[in-house]
Amino acid sequence: MAQEFTTLHAFSLVLIGLLNFMLAVVVLRTRSKADVLPLSAFFAGIALWTIPQGFLLVETDPTVGFVLAKTVDSGAVIMSTGLFHFALSYAGRQNWLSLRRLGALYLITTGWIVLTWTNPTHGLMHDPTQFTEMLLPIEAYQNPIYWLYVLYNWGLSAGGIYLFFLEYLDARGSGVYHKQAQLVVLAPLIPGLANVLAHNEVTEINYSVWGFGLTGILILVALYRYRWLDLVPIARDTVIDGMRDGYLVVDDEQRIVDRNPAAQSLLDDENAVGKPIDAVLPECLPLFEGTAQELTFDRNDVIIDASVSAVGDDRTAGVVLTLRDVTEQRRAEKRFQALIENVSDVVTVVEEDGTITYTSPSIETVLGYQPEDRIGESLFRIVHTDDRPTAVDEFNALCEGPRTETRFEYRVRHRDGSWLVFEGVAVDLRDNDIISSIVIYSRDVTERNDRERELERTNRRLEEFAGVISHDLRTPLERAQMYVRFAEASASHDDFQALHAAHQRMEQMITNLLTMARAGATLTDPSPVEIESVVVEAWEVTRTDDATLEYDLDDGWTVMGDRDQLLHVFENLFRNSIKHGSRRDRNCSFATDSPTDDGREIFSADEEPTITVSVSHLDQDSDQGFVVEDDGVGIPVQQREFVFERGHTTSQDGAGFGLAIVHDVIEAHGWQIELREGIDGGARFEVTTRS
Repeated sequence: MAQEFTTLHAFSLVLIGLLNFMLAVVVLRTRSKADVLPLSAFFAGIALWTIPQGFLLVETDPTVGFVLAKTVDSGAVIMSTGLFHFALSYAGRQNWLSLRRLGALYLITTGWIVLTWTNPTHGLMHDPTQFTEMLLPIEAYQNPIYWLYVLYNWGLSAGGIYLFFLEYLDARGSGVYHKQAQLVVLAPLIPGLANVLAHNEVTEINYSVWGFGLTGILILVALYRYRWLDLVPIARDTVIDGMRDGYLVVDDEQRIVDRNPAAQSLLDDENAVGKPIDAVLPECLPLFEGTAQELTFDRNDVIIDASVSAVGDDRTAGVVLTLRDVTEQRRAEKRFQALIENVSDVVTVVEEDGTITYTSPSIETVLGYQPEDRIGESLFRIVHTDDRPTAVDEFNALCEGPRTETRFEYRVRHRDGSWLVFEGVAVDLRDNDIISSIVIYSRDVTERNDRERELERTNRRLEEFAGVISHDLRTPLERAQMYVRFAEASASHDDFQALHAAHQRMEQMITNLLTMARAGATLTDPSPVEIESVVVEAWEVTRTDDATLEYDLDDGWTVMGDRDQLLHVFENLFRNSIKHGSRRDRNCSFATDSPTDDGREIFSADEEPTITVSVSHLDQDSDQGFVVEDDGVGIPVQQREFVFERGHTTSQDGAGFGLAIVHDVIEAHGWQIELREGIDGGARFEVTTRS
């Protein structure tokens, strides 16, 4: 038969072999070697079968011919083994892909290769012959062992083609996957069929070697036209069937063409493939009509989330319907929602960029906002501007890790414009499958902080009271005891007067202590107080012959406050003006009626100094507050910052409580007091009642 073949025949076989060798390299670069290494071996086996066969058609050297012939035989068994192995992987037959079974398969293949190369020593494969200018195989010289070798190759090839055929049946109606399966079945079937026909003498020439040219062309079309190995994963059943989520593949006529076991478990119809989607899952029709992208529905007490994604190419279109069982997730969400909706704390769920996605209903009670008003807003919008930079920095630090929790205390604006102090904890739950966000638990601690500050003030006053009782009150008490002894011994009127003065001093100090104790607390039940009547009553208590009161207040002008405490305010302000503001020398000395070297204005011994105290509205506006001013010597600038401190006095017999009491009462009312220089140089106390 050698005379029937020409150099052109030989050249065509070499080209076919090179084409398949190229495919062996391409598939290794297309996917990982573990997936397609047997497919690459299949193409390499074809190259080893066809390229030497081409040279064998024109070879005349018997030694070279033997090497070429044995290479052809080796290529044939490598090709069939690679085809069968890849078909097992492609179809996901994991029970056949064990190391033990694959090891046995490749051990037998290696045995056939060794047996054919050592045939000159044992003659089991074929009788001695010269392999020159011929097309293999030559059946006239073959022995029975050779036919076992042929059956082995045919069996592996047939097994691989059968597995591909099963995948073809499974892919029917699935568009591009169907076309891939057709090409994958035809590629090895054509040369295999040609080989069978030649061995059964149906054809005089074995066209299988040229048939592998069609194999290479079909595989090229599958790779580059239908993206084989890109769209169809290796071991599809292992990947898809093992998914927890269910999926249905629906064609462009809305018929179900594929589904995995997870989807089947959610369906009532066991034979859903081939049926219209509206007959199997009517709940999902809005997804296919384009009126929804995602939806949730109940089926047989199971809550299902459904979504669709398009698949296909320019010729074929379809969608994948994904079904996810979210029953446990929804139940957990309901439990979580019921929990946070029945607590007084505010629960806020935010994204990594600070956008609020949920806030609990308690925000309406605590801050006055409707929950839906805060959705989509920045978490930091209602945080005080002074606290906002710190809040943002701590939130970003939580998002960046490694901490998963941070505590905070910031001022937050109420809907009415007031400011509340919020304390809370932010927890990073982005890794939680249900929440996947940052959750903030916060509560209003404004009243608690006020109570803590009030407690601190109370403790501080107790310490001051203890100091007063142990020191300042002991002095007049000792003086009273001393004058009692003097009076008992002398019965002098002066001694009794001194004793009376000491008792008055102690009584005044006790009154001041009680006033301080009451003034330190925040008012809980204020009522309207007419200031003019308070001024008149306070003056009656503190007036002296050398002091004059003037007041200019609106008739019936009232403020919200505590009348008794405000009475102490005016008493102490009047007493301070009379005692420390008169133009008598601060050391209570008298001199000539000319000024001294240090600028002090003094009076003669027979001249009684006088002082005028005036009360009026602040800035002539009753809404602003009131002013108590005198025309005395005033308070030196260097002492003004200390006048409201407890214990500060410029008098030898003073306790330093008067102006401290005034400051505490004004602060308890939520007002402000400032000391300035009066119009005539005296002391001017401005009380602002507008908050």
